[in-house]
Amino acid sequence: MAVVAICDANILIDYSKSDISIIKKISEYYEQVCVPDIILQEVGVISDEEAKDLGITIVETPLELEEVPSLSFQDRTCLYYVKHNKWECLTNDVALRKHCEASGGTVVWGLQMLLKLVESDLITVSYAEKIARKIHQVNPEITDIILQNFLDKLQKN
Repeated sequence: MAVVAICDANILIDYSKSDISIIKKISEYYEQVCVPDIILQEVGVISDEEAKDLGITIVETPLELEEVPSLSFQDRTCLYYVKHNKWECLTNDVALRKHCEASGGTVVWGLQMLLKLVESDLITVSYAEKIARKIHQVNPEITDIILQNFLDKLQKN
């Protein structure tokens, strides 16, 4: 079964700050990686042209989204595509994850995506470690414990 992913801003930001080329590898892993236009604008570090070069498909933000008080407009856009298209969601946002999973969707953490790339032989273990350490440096939400848990899983590959 072919899998399409919808990518949230926090994943794009982490990867663009650590090594933007990893986004191309994610695009190789999935049949298609989609990013809503509103999220690409929010991130502001990847142009439409760069997104296309990285293998990202830009999708329109739906005109009508359900109200979900705990989610931003951008997150509700991701949730829409998970619910309506059954796309896998790439996000580090806890509230978005909960809503996607409650809707029967599959969700992948940013560092978890690196494990999938290693398991698929799209990147090496050392490259995944390098990127994870860089993300840890630029994103305060990736704590020492989260990094160490990732590195422990990575060493099992």
